[in-house]
Amino acid sequence: MVFEGAIEVGVPAQKVWDFLMDIHQFASCMPGLEKVTPLDDHTFDGIMSAAVGPIAGKFVFRATIVESTPPKELVVRTEGQDSVTASDLRATVTLRLSQSLEGRTNLDYQARVEIKGRLAILGDMVLRATAALLLDEFAERLRKRLEGDQRGL
Repeated sequence: MVFEGAIEVGVPAQKVWDFLMDIHQFASCMPGLEKVTPLDDHTFDGIMSAAVGPIAGKFVFRATIVESTPPKELVVRTEGQDSVTASDLRATVTLRLSQSLEGRTNLDYQARVEIKGRLAILGDMVLRATAALLLDEFAERLRKRLEGDQRGL
């Protein structure tokens, strides 16, 4: 499955980049993320709870930054497993930042996701609907954190 979209944020690209590179700041925007542990500057382990339709599970994952061109592009590869649903997840996410209007940034994303196991049985429509909800929640949290910081909140 491929997910693509854009998030517009009312702060400069460098501020968005710095936020994304701070794993704890980034993690604060991820719905369902229970734990994140930096292993080094480019590798992180984590645990994420997810419910897809009637099935819920906890994915233990490792994310690795495989390409980085500050403050313009970031490519992250993630692999994880959920023992409850016997499902595996592999994803490659590309983030591209571009300055739009004065002081605003477009964050374009593309995620190529492969799921195997019980979660994959639910089908494309259910997985896409769940992913869309998670992406919307992430975008809202990201905007609030970055734009709220801008206003001194």
